[in-house]
Amino acid sequence: MITVTLTPNEVHLAASHGLLRRYEKLQGKRSDRIQKERSNWDNEIEGACAELAWAKHLGVYWSGVSDLKAKDGADMEVRWTKHEEGGLIIYPHDDDRSVFVLAKGFAPEFRFVGWLRGGDGKRIGRVTDFGFLVSANDLRSM
Repeated sequence: MITVTLTPNEVHLAASHGLLRRYEKLQGKRSDRIQKERSNWDNEIEGACAELAWAKHLGVYWSGVSDLKAKDGADMEVRWTKHEEGGLIIYPHDDDRSVFVLAKGFAPEFRFVGWLRGGDGKRIGRVTDFGFLVSANDLRSM
């Protein structure tokens, strides 16, 4: 497991990007994921903070909002969960070759608990109404 702590300035930067993502979602400009219910702002803000934390760990530039298909650092995609026992979500439209990293925790500190390629997640994940859910125990170690 890898733990990364963001500075207050880094949290501010990522949170600003999260707010913009939320605004775009409310305007109907980000329909990348099916949601069963309206989420709160935490999803976009904490998710953006987790992405920045991963990029910080890798020492690469984080592009923030840029576009829906942007990678979150070194051609990897970060998926954040607020659930301590939560797993990695892989959506049907996700690229089978892409690497997905599971982040847990809340700003300013995130734990990266494992990773998996999209195709593997679709093969071993539990089928849900939104895609595939892979237990953290089934992920490859960091």
